Amino acid sequence: MQFFFADDSAQNGARSGMGKIVAFGGVLTPADQLRTLTQRIDEIASRFGIPAGEEIKWSPKKGGWIYSNLQGENRAKCYKEILNAAQAAGCKAVVTACDFEMRNLKPEWGFERCVTYTLERVSTHLAKSSEQAIIIADRPSGGHKEADQFLTAFVDHLSSSHNHMLEETFSLNMLTAQSHMTRHLQIADLVVAITTAMVAGQTKWASEYFEIVKGMFLQNVLGYIGGTGLKVYPDKLVNLYYWVLGEKVFVKAANGMGWPLPSENILYHSNDGT
Repeated sequence: MQFFFADDSAQNGARSGMGKIVAFGGVLTPADQLRTLTQRIDEIASRFGIPAGEEIKWSPKKGGWIYSNLQGENRAKCYKEILNAAQAAGCKAVVTACDFEMRNLKPEWGFERCVTYTLERVSTHLAKSSEQAIIIADRPSGGHKEADQFLTAFVDHLSSSHNHMLEETFSLNMLTAQSHMTRHLQIADLVVAITTAMVAGQTKWASEYFEIVKGMFLQNVLGYIGGTGLKVYPDKLVNLYYWVLGEKVFVKAANGMGWPLPSENILYHSNDGT
């Protein structure tokens, strides 16, 4: 049994012609590592002086302890230790990032695609070992009404006749929890926000953490992350697998087809141009 701790993120695109990037993803954590990983993160937080109950976030709230007291090199060391602890515990990451404006989608439709693609990849990975997972997502900040709407939409999606594989993989309908009480959701926040920033080209702060995150991404049978651990949408963004992941080939393992990257036929043949 595994647990998939999920979160969402959004960043304004810094690359030429890019709109706002929305993302959904998280970390798969083996059930037998849950308590140990929580204790490890608590130990790291305590060593850096973070008060008990203080939420660890990529963008800590203004006025909070981390925002005011843990800055610069100390924050970097703390967050890297947390990400390394997650990797050592066997956590695996999956993130889908979508430029919904590029496809003239409503933001909620772009987000729905992110959820769909992420869960499909988690399901495919778990099916290889006949494992199941429970999904725990960060509770929407608006309150019970927003949480109920989010969960209802997910249940409708999971019960669709086109999602039998998802039904067989996930043991329960999605659960939500408050992230300030769940260390694993805080890891998901770091992983998804850092990845979203890298895809959006907002790399100034994210790049020094990304090598650790990249080490957690799911890979296909040929060892590539692009399209598996990290999925970008629409497909005209595929060159970002080269610029973000450093992968020189995009491979669809299901049909054995591959394309050299960066491709001149789609966006971002250069890193920040079109």
